[in-house]
Amino acid sequence: MPRDMEQRDKDNRARGAPKDRRDAPSREDVDTSSVRGTLSRHHSSVRDTHARPEQPDEGTQYDDQHIDGGGAHTPPSPHRGANDTVPATERGDSSLRFARDSGLRQPDGDGRRKQPRTGWQDGSAADAHTQESGTPLREDAGAADNGAQRPHQPRLQFSKDETPPPREGGVVSDRAKAARRRADKAASELDQAREALPTTRRPRVEKTFDDQKAKMKRKLVFEEEVKSKRAHLRGNALTRPVNAGKNAAVGYAHKKIHEVEHENVGTEAAHKTELLAEGGLRTAYRAHKTKPYRRVARLERKVPRLNMKADYKQALADNPKLKSNIFSRMAQKRKIKREYARIAREARKTGQRAKKAATATGNIAARIAGFVRRHPTAFIIIGILALLLIIIMTTVSSCSNLASSTMGAVAATSYLAEDADIDNAELFYTEWETDLQLRVANAESEFPGYDEYRYSVDDIGHGAYELMAYLTARYQAFAYAGIQADLQSIFNEQYQLTFTEEVETRYADPDDENEDGDLEPYEWRILNVTLTSRSFTEVIAPRMNTEQMQHYELLMRIKGNRQYSGSPFSFNWLPYVSDGYGYRIHPITGEKDYHKAVDIAVAQGTEILAGHDGVVTFAANNGGYGLVVVLEGEDGLVTKYAHCSELLVSQGQTVAMGDVIAKVGSTGDSTGPHLHFEVIKNGQYLNPLYFAITNDDGSSYIPPGSPGGVDIPAYPGEPMGNGSYAALMEEAQKHLGKPYVFGAKGPDTFDCSGFVCWSLSKSGVYQISTNAQGLYNACTPVSRENARPGDLIFFTGTYNAGRPVTHVGIYIGNGQMIHAGKPVQYASIDTRYWTDHFYAFGRLSGN
Repeated sequence: MPRDMEQRDKDNRARGAPKDRRDAPSREDVDTSSVRGTLSRHHSSVRDTHARPEQPDEGTQYDDQHIDGGGAHTPPSPHRGANDTVPATERGDSSLRFARDSGLRQPDGDGRRKQPRTGWQDGSAADAHTQESGTPLREDAGAADNGAQRPHQPRLQFSKDETPPPREGGVVSDRAKAARRRADKAASELDQAREALPTTRRPRVEKTFDDQKAKMKRKLVFEEEVKSKRAHLRGNALTRPVNAGKNAAVGYAHKKIHEVEHENVGTEAAHKTELLAEGGLRTAYRAHKTKPYRRVARLERKVPRLNMKADYKQALADNPKLKSNIFSRMAQKRKIKREYARIAREARKTGQRAKKAATATGNIAARIAGFVRRHPTAFIIIGILALLLIIIMTTVSSCSNLASSTMGAVAATSYLAEDADIDNAELFYTEWETDLQLRVANAESEFPGYDEYRYSVDDIGHGAYELMAYLTARYQAFAYAGIQADLQSIFNEQYQLTFTEEVETRYADPDDENEDGDLEPYEWRILNVTLTSRSFTEVIAPRMNTEQMQHYELLMRIKGNRQYSGSPFSFNWLPYVSDGYGYRIHPITGEKDYHKAVDIAVAQGTEILAGHDGVVTFAANNGGYGLVVVLEGEDGLVTKYAHCSELLVSQGQTVAMGDVIAKVGSTGDSTGPHLHFEVIKNGQYLNPLYFAITNDDGSSYIPPGSPGGVDIPAYPGEPMGNGSYAALMEEAQKHLGKPYVFGAKGPDTFDCSGFVCWSLSKSGVYQISTNAQGLYNACTPVSRENARPGDLIFFTGTYNAGRPVTHVGIYIGNGQMIHAGKPVQYASIDTRYWTDHFYAFGRLSGN
């Protein structure tokens, strides 16, 4: 053996390298077990493995002995240790990387084979590692690591930047490049096809444990998922009954034609042609609907096949020795196929685990069912709810996915907070508004000594349904303590109350005390009381995102799905609410009062219905309540019906929901015929607007005479006589210029309804004391063509009152009205503002 070869052999043995070819790994040892990987659902493409990363810094050495099996030594990131692997989460796609240390030796320039050596054995490579990893350099690094086994690293990469560079001086096969391009193109098409699949947003109730309150919190979340092909073909669940009815009708028509078509050859031929055409259309429709799914399925079969082919071509390009042996090529191809098969199995297992997780989340449906069992009345209207949802979803298409199932619809249209939290939210907001109203009303006693008080006061109020829809849409199952700060912020943004002092210099000396014949100056002190308010809807809208706004709009239509009690009337009583639940200024005492009910101002003698099954525990006169019925049902539910004119049940009697139990009256502490209706659950008073059925279908907000609104009768009754009209106008004109103050009934300040009621009552034309909605309820609708002086004119949406009619004036003819504006004044009804808010004309009977 030549001396230089002997010396090399000794050096190799000192390093632990194999002595000759018999000690070196064989060709069959080519990377049959070190391929690691996983398939990504979204990125199954294999990126260009020949893209060369940035060149290493000077001094970092790479030897062609490190290149093996298609891989190359990749310099470690300066942010990782030399032997750290790339985490799977940092990889963008799923491509295969073959072993760098499989043991194949590459020929050098003179045809002799260099012995394989690793960076742990080669001094220069070891230096590169320690420099990159930050480990101090050692002179004996090669000797100290003699014979050490290099740690195993995964052989997969998922991005171009982590692809091993090709061997320096090596030639990449054109076939490998072309195969990789085809695989990448197919993978890109698969990504696009998956993104094009139809999706749906499914509502799900998520429960979390609140450690501070030691109770479960519920939150409605929307999860986006790909629609199944079956669901996409069947269409929207809410429209399926309509489609089924249509198909049944078509099928019935075909059946009838088939029964008689044999009597006429022409009819039979035409019918068969029609059936054939319908079948073709159905096939074409099905093909069109399933095209995205078929494209994904085709590409999912194609991409792995092209990836395997590209990996195989790359292996041949990076391992020239494989080309010379058909058995090695076959082994490498089988190895790649087995690896892809293993990855596919793991992907299926992952999918099964995801399916099990979805099944576990299906228990949410059971929890929702439990919620419905606790609120049984909700299911009484489930059929009506489904019908309403169909109508709603056709007009609010962006919300159609909210009701993909019955349980999902119930959850998406329900107030999810606890009863106490719902009650507190409404109570505190009404209390803040009542305190604000009292400050305005008591300005003169709070700031005495001024010569004049000038008022510029906007309306005070919010819609109860708006408040709860906002809180549910934004916070889901909220706790009052968690939303109190937001409510206070909304209140402060909605209302601004200021008291501003102003001093005017005036002149007077009627007795000429100075005997100079001149007027003497003096100071006139004025307190300006200014309340500016914004719409509650305007304030809350910017606080919600698009999804929350959609949820809010749906809740506004369904009204929360939390009804314990049925309706006390057979009609929609929501427009007849004259006083709401919560804090208010008492109409008799003028003091701050917690009103535990809603007052429903309907005609004397109107029949009152039991809101639920139960036993009458009280039926008699009870002081301020007047004649009252107390009905106790199951699960701690109690309802009260007060100020009745007549009781039709007795104590101890069992009644069913819908039975007539009394008639509306004005007994006890009452200012007029109405029903005082209370709902109590487990000893807690609740807002009947949330917890009782109102029979409201939204039609009350449609102006009379409009499509969907009530009809305007051709003859609304005789108009006001000349004498009555003259008396009414004489009284109304006395108050021109007087300031508007919300809730004021006169005589020095008025709100809109206070001014009209005062003018009607003091003139002797009509005795009434109510709000704008109550005045409308007392009227017969009149068309503009038939409107006469003395009729009333009504407007809607001028502020958040929670009812359709929010403003009223007295019509004086020729497009003019007199009303409590700011101040009491004449106004044209044809201005842009009043035209936009116009609701109806109305005529009081018996004038």
